[in-house]
Amino acid sequence: MNQQISNFFTEKIAARIKEKSKSVKDLSDLASIKIEAEQMFLLSNWLPDAARLASKISIESHTAKVSHPDAKTSSNIAECQPDVDGYFRSGNIFYERDVYANGKAINVWNFLNIILDDGRSVLSHLESDSNEIQLALKIPNIDYEQIRRDFLQLIQKDNVQTTSSLVKQVFFPVDDGYHLLSILTSLGISSILKDKVEAIRFQKENEGAKLARKNNLFDEFGYDDLPNVAMISYGGSNPQNISTLNSKNRGLFYFLISVPPQLHIREVRLPAKDFFRNSLRPFLFRNDFIELHELMKSETNNRTVRQQIPKLITRVIDRVLEQVFKIRAFESGWSTSEHYQSLPGAQRIWLDDALVAERESNVDWIDDIALQFSRWIVQTYEGTLKDQRILLSDDELRHIRGFVEDAITNDKEYFK
Repeated sequence: MNQQISNFFTEKIAARIKEKSKSVKDLSDLASIKIEAEQMFLLSNWLPDAARLASKISIESHTAKVSHPDAKTSSNIAECQPDVDGYFRSGNIFYERDVYANGKAINVWNFLNIILDDGRSVLSHLESDSNEIQLALKIPNIDYEQIRRDFLQLIQKDNVQTTSSLVKQVFFPVDDGYHLLSILTSLGISSILKDKVEAIRFQKENEGAKLARKNNLFDEFGYDDLPNVAMISYGGSNPQNISTLNSKNRGLFYFLISVPPQLHIREVRLPAKDFFRNSLRPFLFRNDFIELHELMKSETNNRTVRQQIPKLITRVIDRVLEQVFKIRAFESGWSTSEHYQSLPGAQRIWLDDALVAERESNVDWIDDIALQFSRWIVQTYEGTLKDQRILLSDDELRHIRGFVEDAITNDKEYFK
């Protein structure tokens, strides 16, 4: 007999003797228990019964009993083609087939999965009818061909696909109406997912980093984790009633979080084409420009009034610079993405901290920003007051531009 097959039966005999001898008090009974176990697992006795039990084994890639333990459907084996589509699915990964069988049939399945010297299983050898399996299983007075046919029944597909009312179902729209789809779960894929999740969450090399975090200490390397992972149980206290893979995993599998992202409203909008048009909302400055208008149309021409106008313009400039600081708080280099390619070069230097070195070494951008800034002040003032606005002279425009240049220069010095 093949050594791997012999080892299988030796283990079964030993397990049978151990189980039966627990309640034995008379040593004379141990001998009879040993003889009974050896006869039960004698290949010529065990093999014919095992072959007949093969029809009781259901091999599946997707198990209906996950939905309900009493669900009975045809065997479902997904045969999907691999594709570079980025999905964790049948066809893209190799996973263990699931089996549903009773206690005795489980032993048959374990026998068929014995790996022989060439790395192939007993079932694989039976499919190819190899010389190795013929030598191992051809026994006097036993019809090898019938044994082989009986074993191979379990990999034959059902001619008719049947579902169950206990399985979750959905109506899926198609051109000519709807298809009724039965939603099935692959515990083979779930098992691989579980292994990957636990490999990330329970790595021994992460224990030091996790302890450091618990004690609020720095760790040089940190660790990976998967937050908000849910666990589901199939089969309750009897996971073996679902399938062998379910029993192997004690009925416990992981669900990764699948919820819509939480989007936070930005306090400031990143400018795609122009900071003054895209990121500044004129209505937020309405009161400032109304106050500026009242000062400019005032008939009182004294030092107090003359001092209030530049102070008010400086206040507007400071409020604009607050928006600049908020934009600079975004990740450095944001202006290099394709969406912001229309933003003027001077504004990129001014707003993106990835260009802070150029901002400090090159002063040419200040003139461009000062001109755009002063134009925005005038245009916003005119847009706010409309027909009531006062037309500003060239001297007044140069005066406003001077305030802007001073403010920007001071701001630039702050970042040196």
